[in-house]
Amino acid sequence: MSETKRIPIVMDFDTGTDDAIALISALMHRDILDICAITAVAGNVPIEGTAANTLNIVDMLGHTDIPVAKGAAAPLKRELHCAISHGKTGLGDVVVPDSERDFYEKDAADTIYEAAVKHKGELIVLATGPQTNMALAIQRHPEIVDMIKRVYIMGGCLVGGNMTQASEFNAYVDPEAIQILFRSGLDIVMVGLDVTLQTELPMWVKDKLAALPSKEAKLAVQVMNFMLRRNKDFGFDVANLHDVVAFCAIVHPEVLKLKRYYVDVETEGTITRGMTVADFRDVCPEKEKNVDCAEDIDVDAFWSWFVKIFEERGTV
Repeated sequence: MSETKRIPIVMDFDTGTDDAIALISALMHRDILDICAITAVAGNVPIEGTAANTLNIVDMLGHTDIPVAKGAAAPLKRELHCAISHGKTGLGDVVVPDSERDFYEKDAADTIYEAAVKHKGELIVLATGPQTNMALAIQRHPEIVDMIKRVYIMGGCLVGGNMTQASEFNAYVDPEAIQILFRSGLDIVMVGLDVTLQTELPMWVKDKLAALPSKEAKLAVQVMNFMLRRNKDFGFDVANLHDVVAFCAIVHPEVLKLKRYYVDVETEGTITRGMTVADFRDVCPEKEKNVDCAEDIDVDAFWSWFVKIFEERGTV
């Protein structure tokens, strides 16, 4: 595929375990993706960890030409709440060599804006952590709303939660940020727990990757092994690749069933902080539908796609 036909994209991660596997997966798609930059946000672990993990993985896999920018160290209005399931560093006991290069000169919000200006109207954004960087980009540069084609997020859920009974982790960490995003007028695809919790990692998938010689597969399997061990400590026998599903929505959308709703986020509730509230009513809804929400997923097709990219796109 020619350079001009590649999809311009900025990817924003709070790189912990499943983010790392989503990042690895995305880096194997540079024939169809023009990766303008990769940005980091605090979330699963503090920003120093997520940023280092992002840069180190990118460089370890040989993509030193991609700018990596450090982003927000804290939510817009709240103290940072990190996730214990990713370990102290965000990658558990997985060791990735330190990069020898510096972060990009601009912070994440301005890096996203820079790419949006360059690819006016064509830029895709994938954001798999708290939406702080996207919210800051919108606050600083309101015109960015007309410059971005679509934003894909891993976050929220139509029903239930994992951080609380009502909210998903990313939305809980910075509800004000995701509210800014939802109210911005941007075209948004929300890939939430409704579908990501369906993708429990099968052992045959890990075994398939473990048999491959590529450095991408080897790193992914190391991360998977940590996830399974760590989750077992918490009483779970499974692991979910939440952020990989959000990436899949960009390059293999056929596996997901989307439906558009009006969605907003609770920022004031004491037991509903970060709850993504969708208006399911079809009769005279109060506000215009603003988010394409993933409601279902073809799980078998998802795992077949996932294994195939490592089999066909990995580098030894």
